[in-house]
Amino acid sequence: MLRPLRSNSLGIARIRISKDATERQLRHALFEIGTSYKREANEKILRGRKTGRVYVRRIRGGRTRKHRASAPGETHANLTGALRRSLGWKVSGSRRLMFGYGVTQDAPVYARNIEVTKNRPSLANAIRAERRNTMNSIERAAQRAFNP
Repeated sequence: MLRPLRSNSLGIARIRISKDATERQLRHALFEIGTSYKREANEKILRGRKTGRVYVRRIRGGRTRKHRASAPGETHANLTGALRRSLGWKVSGSRRLMFGYGVTQDAPVYARNIEVTKNRPSLANAIRAERRNTMNSIERAAQRAFNP
């Protein structure tokens, strides 16, 4: 029976340490990415320029208020804030990022309707805007894992 060489054992130990460091850094990168997605989506919902129709809404006390809706393809307009508040993200393990409505708290029943049927791609717009930052976060995580 052959015994493994000491150098082989050290090599295997280094591989395990490298794997753990890589997973830890990738998880950290996913946290950065989730935070940036949520920040970008909130910014586009609240401050993004909307070009849809203008509606007159009645509010408390019989007063009226103008509301500009979003056009198809734009991030949805913020009317009550319930949909925006339900936006969240969660990291599972070191390889999975869940981002969307109702991830961390219950979403309104119309969330899917707004995003898909009404063609107001708030989530897709946020992900598209953060594409470069996503790639940079993953690249930085890999570099930190291999160059401590």
